[in-house]
Amino acid sequence: MNNKLNLRILDKAEEDMTLIGEYIAKDNPTAASNLLKQFYSTFETLSEYPNLGFKREDFTYKDVRFYVVRKNFLILYKIEQSTLFILRVFPAYQDICALL
Repeated sequence: MNNKLNLRILDKAEEDMTLIGEYIAKDNPTAASNLLKQFYSTFETLSEYPNLGFKREDFTYKDVRFYVVRKNFLILYKIEQSTLFILRVFPAYQDICALL
């Protein structure tokens, strides 16, 4: 039985990944490409195992979860009914509270 959630990547998350990819590609296009592939692979994994992420009530009261990629990036997502929504992809050094 497949309990995989539908996956929806919001435009803002796509914009985040584009900016991250462009920034890294200035120095290393291969690393940028590999990171973007890892993001999409992680999205698929989260759609199968949505509870892998963690809640951060110190960041936000919203019912969202975070998942860390390569220690430097946070994926922000929420689950609604049978869909996993990728909301944002943040570099960990940003003021995440201000962006929520």
